[in-house]
Amino acid sequence: MRTIIHIDNQPLELIMADFDSEINVDEITSIDYSNLFGEAVTISTLLNRIGILKARAEAIYAEKKLEFDIYEATQRKRLRREAAMNSNYFKVDDQQIKLTENSLEEAIIIDEGWQVNKKNVIKAQETLNKVDSIYWAISSKSKKLEVMLKPITPEEFYNELMEGTVNGILIKNRKS
Repeated sequence: MRTIIHIDNQPLELIMADFDSEINVDEITSIDYSNLFGEAVTISTLLNRIGILKARAEAIYAEKKLEFDIYEATQRKRLRREAAMNSNYFKVDDQQIKLTENSLEEAIIIDEGWQVNKKNVIKAQETLNKVDSIYWAISSKSKKLEVMLKPITPEEFYNELMEGTVNGILIKNRKS
């Protein structure tokens, strides 16, 4: 995956591996005690990947919230204009309704477009909350690994490191 970000006027291209289409959350948030060194060398990459996923979920939530706010403001404006042109009344389902804050609120809430946009915001918030939860679990895992692993020599590290996939990252041990 390639993403371009802008810092001031400087474009920067970030290159990172995509996630598989499935992520076993229990697996990536728990510590594999049989391969602590594998966990240690992959945790920062995993935390970075989830952090980027979290940033995307936050952006999607903000976009859905903005769409919702614009839709709601447009509907309120339309109904107020209609009421201003019709002796302080607007129509909902062929029924004349006097403009009050309560009647305006009810008319907005029963609008199908408003409901669709509101549900989109709720779904985006749910997704963000799930990714946020995973992010904090992996952050906790990272802190626990720091405490568990004492400084070691490179030889000890290579002797203890097991090959395989850890945190969704393939480890190949190039023992000399």
